[in-house]
Amino acid sequence: MALIKRTGTGSWECVAVAASYQAFVNRSNRAPKTLSDGRELAHDLLEAAGELTDAQVTLVVADIPLARGPILGRRCADREVSKAYGGQGCATHSPSPKRPGLLSEQLRDGFQERGFHLATSTDALASRYLIETYPHPALLSLMNVDYRVPYKVTKTAKYSPNEDQPRRMKKLLDILRGIRGELSDKIAGIGCVVPETAETFSDLKQTEDKIDALVCAWVGMQFLDGKVVPYGDESAAIWLPQRQA
Repeated sequence: MALIKRTGTGSWECVAVAASYQAFVNRSNRAPKTLSDGRELAHDLLEAAGELTDAQVTLVVADIPLARGPILGRRCADREVSKAYGGQGCATHSPSPKRPGLLSEQLRDGFQERGFHLATSTDALASRYLIETYPHPALLSLMNVDYRVPYKVTKTAKYSPNEDQPRRMKKLLDILRGIRGELSDKIAGIGCVVPETAETFSDLKQTEDKIDALVCAWVGMQFLDGKVVPYGDESAAIWLPQRQA
């Protein structure tokens, strides 16, 4: 979870970043709840955001499949992103009724109840939006690279199968610091998201989650500046930064 705001000078500032719902809510001095419904989760996140800043929240960016109706399988949005980015190692997974399941519909409905309109490829103007993005292809634009950034903690052995643990750890930390550096050039106040060292790869999972949240926030910045495009149709869209010619 990341909360950023535009300052009076037009730059962007990080208000809070956390690896989970519980940690984000803790930042606002609210007690995390045991939530069984995505509607409650959406409402609680917005309440926590309201306590962390006096700026009005106008955009929510989510790294989860979202649609205006039930998600029954692979969507047009998934096919379009895979067609555009599959050759760069950034094809999408296939959603199903079980995953993301009801959570997706509940989150959509919860944010909609608070005035956030799910933006797809055909939209009327709204004052508040909920959009879906996908960090892997977004990182291609952020990092100006041509192939999937290998920053996922659980896949280090796959990325470098012939290297030992210390070398894989160093390589992963260097990649995470590189992403953090690019984000820091665009968002002030991120802080020390990436540690100097880590004993195990699992110790870096929270770092990965924070990076994902900040990448989503950066995509949101691009959305508000009109620099993203929707992949999908009127039922669902994945919003990604415009590709450079």
